[in-house]
Amino acid sequence: MLEKKQTKEMSHIVGTFLVSANGAFLNGAGIDTSGEDRTSVIPKQFSNGKYRVPYVSAQAWRRWLRDTLIEETEWPKSTLHAIKQSERGTTSKIAGELNPIDYPEDDLFGYMRSEEGQGRTKKAEEESSGEEESSGEETQQRIKVKALIRASPFMSSILVSLRKFGWKGKDEGFVHLEEGTPVPYSTVFYNTNLQAIFGLDMTRAGVFRNVGDRIELREELIKPGTESGKLKEREKDIYELSDSNAAKIRAGELLHAISILRGGAKQAAFATDVSPKVLILAGLDCGNLILNNIFEDNPDQASHDGPNIKVETLKEIAADYADRLVTPIYIGIRKGYLNLENEKTIRTLANGDSRFVVDTPINITKAFVSKHLGYDRDKTAQ
Repeated sequence: MLEKKQTKEMSHIVGTFLVSANGAFLNGAGIDTSGEDRTSVIPKQFSNGKYRVPYVSAQAWRRWLRDTLIEETEWPKSTLHAIKQSERGTTSKIAGELNPIDYPEDDLFGYMRSEEGQGRTKKAEEESSGEEESSGEETQQRIKVKALIRASPFMSSILVSLRKFGWKGKDEGFVHLEEGTPVPYSTVFYNTNLQAIFGLDMTRAGVFRNVGDRIELREELIKPGTESGKLKEREKDIYELSDSNAAKIRAGELLHAISILRGGAKQAAFATDVSPKVLILAGLDCGNLILNNIFEDNPDQASHDGPNIKVETLKEIAADYADRLVTPIYIGIRKGYLNLENEKTIRTLANGDSRFVVDTPINITKAFVSKHLGYDRDKTAQ
């Protein structure tokens, strides 16, 4: 149920989160080709100039998020399918439904469909009207080929390891056959915590611009959309969903999906819970992804202490962006996950300081969505 509208608008929601990935393999890079036996599967890694650091691609965890969102909401899924084949008969282009009116997934995550000769002009036949129509004549005019591109209002980084070295583990195994010798194989996994940042441009959620040589909304959707009352033209060639609450509901459900994120590779072998153990949210009147580099690994890797939130960095951000923050900074932490002293310090932030709200990851998400988007999914479900 939607609550009363807040008085101050926010243009962006930004956030960061931390996933516990101890004994995990969430995004594979295939077979390790550096060895001779080539029987070892490795996770994705990049070089930071000194170390090989594990990560999960943005594409991978966005897919987890899209699947979680659809499972939680039962919204129609924007299923990917082939839209073009190569001369050899293989799929050369794919696309989802390309319909942000009826598919919230397309609205939030965007899409692209390139056109032959896009950016150029071509001849197009057009039926004449008036006197020319009566004579049956047809004319030709030059039209510009426009690409269908909706850049994603939801922005996301890779999920990158806090631990830069000493993260690697290796699971050695054998496949035993009824005949012949066993076949060896191994899987490299990580022991670390993974962090990511994200942002949602609220000014673009539910808004579609068909301006210039790119269009965000297929032209064949405009007339039925407006006639059905789902869509209206805000100004020339800029359209928006008629239900003014639709974008906030979509944003609220997206944040809820982040708070209970699930997915990842090799779950049968490594069973990793990827729901955030720390989740931080804030609303801004600008698009800066300010909650970057907030976490740090426990420097003593031999201890059992968890990671830290950089408290002074967080305070400095709150002070620097005081005139841009529309909401408090919501900090959701799972009890016993962070370094114990760090957790105590974080919990004291909310005592008498209205700039911070501290609770669990799921509870801060519910509170943020209810207070600043005016959407309470629990009441809606009743």
